[in-house]
Amino acid sequence: AEDGIRYVAVTGVQTCALPILLQQFRIPEAERAFTEFLAQHPNDELSHNARYWLGETFYARGQYQQAAETFLDAYQKAPQGPKAADNMLKLGMSLGRLDRKTEACATLGGIAQLFPTAAATLRDQAAAERRRIACA
Repeated sequence: AEDGIRYVAVTGVQTCALPILLQQFRIPEAERAFTEFLAQHPNDELSHNARYWLGETFYARGQYQQAAETFLDAYQKAPQGPKAADNMLKLGMSLGRLDRKTEACATLGGIAQLFPTAAATLRDQAAAERRRIACA
């Protein structure tokens, strides 16, 4: 397992860590791999993906405060990056799970304005979450 984490951190986040760790539900190991990768390669072209997937490791375990902080950090570091809309969606979902409805609704509602060309599935997820937490 330790070699797998080192391999992931060195060779690339998205292509290795997801199949090896997240898809096998080895979420604590995935968290360590993404954390290590970001510590060693904070400006790597894959760092946007790593920050997003680090947030996912927290969200998947119900650690919504850490997830929200990670998704917010990821968005702030790359507000136009390839994972920006995904980070906003998961930030809103995390805030919703924390019963921070006002912030969650504002975040989820802002996705369509900030990312008008976001994938339909992402927009649909945002709308579904807004319904779940009863946004106005």
